[in-house]
Amino acid sequence: MVEYVRGSDSDKWHWCKNCTQYPMYIYQKTSVEPPSDLCEQCKTKEDNRDCKM
Repeated sequence: MVEYVRGSDSDKWHWCKNCTQYPMYIYQKTSVEPPSDLCEQCKTKEDNRDCKM
């Protein structure tokens, strides 16, 4: 199951734990894909099959 997290209201949503921008402290999380503000680095890692969830 994918878990989307962000570190603040203004942060992008992350789901790859090996993303360099993955938040150290979780402000908010959800298992439903958010409709916007998704992290580009996480998208790229997922597309390249390099995403550690």
